[in-house]
Amino acid sequence: MFASFTPGTIHHPFTGPVGAGKALDRTAVRYPTRLNAMALQPAAVAGDHNLLYDAGELVFSVARFHRVRVRRLPRGQDLRLDPGIHRPLLVEHAVRVMCAALGADTALEVAVDSDPLPVHAGFGSSSSLTAAVATAVNHLYGNPVDRADLLPYLTSNHGEEHGEEPGRLMPVQCIGGSAASGLHPGGVQVVAGRSTVVLTAPVPDGLSFVIAVPPPVPERSTQELMAAEIAQFDRFRATGELHAPTIAFRMLHEAMPALVRGDLGPLGDLVFDYRFRMGSIENCSFSYPGLTELARRLEPLKTSGAATVLALSSVGPAFFALTDDPDHCEAFFAAQGMSTLRARPHNGTYEEIPYDGTDGTDPQHGTDGTEPRHGTDGTGPQHGTDEESEITP
Repeated sequence: MFASFTPGTIHHPFTGPVGAGKALDRTAVRYPTRLNAMALQPAAVAGDHNLLYDAGELVFSVARFHRVRVRRLPRGQDLRLDPGIHRPLLVEHAVRVMCAALGADTALEVAVDSDPLPVHAGFGSSSSLTAAVATAVNHLYGNPVDRADLLPYLTSNHGEEHGEEPGRLMPVQCIGGSAASGLHPGGVQVVAGRSTVVLTAPVPDGLSFVIAVPPPVPERSTQELMAAEIAQFDRFRATGELHAPTIAFRMLHEAMPALVRGDLGPLGDLVFDYRFRMGSIENCSFSYPGLTELARRLEPLKTSGAATVLALSSVGPAFFALTDDPDHCEAFFAAQGMSTLRARPHNGTYEEIPYDGTDGTDPQHGTDGTEPRHGTDGTGPQHGTDEESEITP
């Protein structure tokens, strides 16, 4: 179960069409990250399904970015990674997996610059980095792989660093939200079945994220966290068997129609009930000591109406509030001893940026001074102001 593998290992070969695209000599893209508000069928996360997980999820796209630069090298040269890349195994894996789908060689030079996000806190930093690099390679070759086919291909070949086996990756469940957040427009996205985006909608103006991380504890490796999660699989299954029909009904008949009308209220209520009333946070308590009690203290943010959405992100331990009153939410989180950062929703797709690595974002003031040329669909992307503050105690 969950056997380790070398970067570039293909568990599920690409079977979709590869179209004709005009290859570039070099390109650069910036790719958003995501917050995972809930799974639609948590029972489907449990167990070893050969990297195929039909759990579905609700994700929010966040304007904190990976910036990836890719340049073609003369044929016959080996893959060259910038020495400044912090997670080279993931980048190598993404390049090799994408080139295998394209039938292209790996004579590429790759550099990555990412906005700071805590690792193993529920931000999907590993899967979003993999998606960003793979998408940049696809973009370099003119997007011959359609985004609808790229999404399940990436999720079914996902892996993360194996701390006890240098140079190897280990399988980790990947549902598709991190890749979807950059491949499809919309600040809120419903991913169902096998990594299929069934609805996207913009997050309304006036709402922003306050993300909160509890005080640090000794960092655990991917395999330690995976072992702790495996011990909870029976609870994941029980939650899914008991609540999946209710989740599906409320998502389809309440939350999704309201989203189409621009109303996030029913969605926020469903997320809150899933996390705080259906056992989800208890199931994720392996991620942080005292997580359940911390969640209980945070409930007033939603019950008072201060937060439209309040959730644990993925299995945590980070929480987030989507709110029109970020000052209040930030102060409330801080009163619980949590570190906070603010971020804007990202209502667009990934974007092409100048190859020199600058995208016009002022990290101090969060203003977006450029008009990136296009996203995956060739249209002018929607995007808001990026608030790129560091984590503050």
